[in-house]
Amino acid sequence: MTFLALSPLQAALLVILTGGTIVALYFLKLRHRRVVVSSSILWRRVLDEQQLHSLWEKLRWILSIVIAVTIALLIALALARPEAESLTGKNERIVIVLDTSPTMNTQTSDGRTRWQRAVDNAKGLLDGGGPTTEFRVIDTAGATATGFTTDRNEVRKLIGEMSPKTADPQFPRVDGKDSQVYFISDGVTIHNTPSFVKRISVFEAANNVGITAFEIRSIPSTPLGYEAYLEVQNFGQTAEVGITVSGAGGQRINKTALLATGESYRDVFDLSQFGGGGIRAAVQTKDDALPLDDVAFAYLPVKRKTRTLLVTKGNNSLETLLKLDNYVDLTVTDPANYRESPTIDAYIFDRFAPASAPARPALIIGAPNAPWLKPSTGEVTKPEITTWSEDHPVMQFVSVHDLSIERAASIDAGGLTVIAASKETPLIVVSEKPKWVMLTFDLGSSDFPFHVGFPVFIENVLAWFNREQLALKRSPGIVDVPLSNAQIRTIDGKIIPSDQQLGKTVFQTNDPGLYAATQGDQRVHVAVNLANPAFSDVNRSVFKTDKAFAEQHYWLRRELWFYMLIAALALISVEWFTYHRRITL
Repeated sequence: MTFLALSPLQAALLVILTGGTIVALYFLKLRHRRVVVSSSILWRRVLDEQQLHSLWEKLRWILSIVIAVTIALLIALALARPEAESLTGKNERIVIVLDTSPTMNTQTSDGRTRWQRAVDNAKGLLDGGGPTTEFRVIDTAGATATGFTTDRNEVRKLIGEMSPKTADPQFPRVDGKDSQVYFISDGVTIHNTPSFVKRISVFEAANNVGITAFEIRSIPSTPLGYEAYLEVQNFGQTAEVGITVSGAGGQRINKTALLATGESYRDVFDLSQFGGGGIRAAVQTKDDALPLDDVAFAYLPVKRKTRTLLVTKGNNSLETLLKLDNYVDLTVTDPANYRESPTIDAYIFDRFAPASAPARPALIIGAPNAPWLKPSTGEVTKPEITTWSEDHPVMQFVSVHDLSIERAASIDAGGLTVIAASKETPLIVVSEKPKWVMLTFDLGSSDFPFHVGFPVFIENVLAWFNREQLALKRSPGIVDVPLSNAQIRTIDGKIIPSDQQLGKTVFQTNDPGLYAATQGDQRVHVAVNLANPAFSDVNRSVFKTDKAFAEQHYWLRRELWFYMLIAALALISVEWFTYHRRITL
């Protein structure tokens, strides 16, 4: 037996002192008060009876001492917090690491998920620990990490609140020197663990067909033309898969594919007959174990004409291009007759700029002088484009590496986004607020109008100004939107709680879906999809339960001091009863 509150020597001294004190009190002789009586005849019978009962009196006295000493020792030893390993186990620390990867949502043959099995195993470790065992719970997503505690109810409550996350799983850093570390996992996303970790597997092979890629992308050759790319993969046995792509207006495309184990299905869907709005892709198959990757979402921008005012002294190529665009409602005027109009969606200023910035977005060609634009500091002859930003929406599918320019204005691009530049000067710059795009060269001094990328460039500019954009792609979990103080809604209009972090709006969701973030007249759609082969491949595991692992069970569920105090209380009750029955002294 060991003691948690005292050293063995201190405990021994406490036992000796306590027992000695109780025994000494019983041997303490009290001085009786003398009383003078007229005769001793009446007392002789009492003295004779006391002699007859002397043996019984000695037994009563010994029994009283034993009970009193036992009560005192029980209380004293309870203060020392004794520990008997055979009854309560040794004082130890146990770290429980729970795998919260998405694959833990995979259903097993009994209808329960791997995660539910992992929770049962974790609670089994809690039940198997001794009364003095301290527990700590950590997950692989970095969302939960507790300190050591002996309060099992608190640990059980915390485990009940945990759930699988889509965050990139990592085995946490834990110290195995003073603790036993148990890792409960299906072993799909995390294979390697430190050597001191005892592994508990909840893996069971399952069938799963999942969407591993889904996105809507624009068609460069078709204004406002979009197509949907879908990839489906089978990670289980050969299965017949039903594939559906549906739109907000009731449009639907249905296909069927027979996929062998490990086989993928890839297809491109024409969305020309779809109206704008949310697009949903879904797969259906028999005995699918992971529903999380059976659906995916995207957003198809609503098609509408952009009311555009072209202000120019004359530019046939630009005017003809805009008139041929079916999604541009064009009005042309010259600089002398320019008036800002509230019915215009976008302006194109050709070698001209008004004195004040318009309320709507504008494309400025030729770097004219205006107070709201960067002033020209000179002219550059035959600049060659050396860098351009293909990631910016204005430059998507636009190749300018072989663009020939005779002259360009030299400007200071401070505070602007440069999306194309030569070594000497920026050539295409963008302002976010107010929103405008400027070419520092005019079309007449370049061959840009004759490039195949020029119509795409104009279409990108008008789309970036006020047409709806494709949805941002995110994964379930913590989702960030590059829009401050935005309100987040689901596709059916329900408001989602959100927070603000570093100029972004952040919200949390564990399921795929389509969301809209709005702030004033700005709107950003967010498509949240799993779409990750690493998570859909639920059978990629070589994880097994370690043979050395065995749940331990002990006789007592609390520390010994608790039972000692209960025993002391019981003996006090027995002493009270026997004293009043004149059994003990």
